[in-house]
Amino acid sequence: MPRKLCDGCSRPVSVCICEHLVSVVAPIEVVILQHPSEQKQALATVPLIGRCLSPVSVLVGEDFSDHELIKGLSASPNEVRVVYPTDSAEEWKIGDSASESDHQVRTLIFIDGTWRKAKRIWHTNPWLAQLPAVILTGMAPTAYKIRSSSVEGGVSTLEAVVGALNYLTASSDFDQLQKPFNAMIDLQIQKMGSEVFAAHYQESNG
Repeated sequence: MPRKLCDGCSRPVSVCICEHLVSVVAPIEVVILQHPSEQKQALATVPLIGRCLSPVSVLVGEDFSDHELIKGLSASPNEVRVVYPTDSAEEWKIGDSASESDHQVRTLIFIDGTWRKAKRIWHTNPWLAQLPAVILTGMAPTAYKIRSSSVEGGVSTLEAVVGALNYLTASSDFDQLQKPFNAMIDLQIQKMGSEVFAAHYQESNG
């Protein structure tokens, strides 16, 4: 029998996080290219972003070349940044001041998926390589304690969004997006029990 979902946060009622949801407005548009497999992840962070941040556009698939939104973004590349670690990516170090060219940014693109799936999206969409890329450095260790990453220093999509928006605005205003994220993680750890968490996750997360 399917678990009953909360109407407010769309999470199972037993781990409802409605009291932790926030409402934050970004000065630019956030576009998330989500691999379809991520929609099946019970602890995905993109649903939290969609409920707590605006404006956000979530596109699900692998090839986005013909999407009207993407065609519009490709027409003004100087106003777009793709958060992806290319060899030529500009470094956005958390805590530093954004450059003059960074202040022209009107849209941030994030790729949501495992590292393998993110690379698939990157290579399936050659137009991405025509846009300026940035890499986030100086990020705090991920709080995603119940999902491991194959990339050293990897963070969740939500944490990457927080870091990029804080960098662009020279603020910590978007840290509040961590509130529902942390609540989701803490409730899941409580649900599985401290012994199970310690046995399966603490060692792999250091």
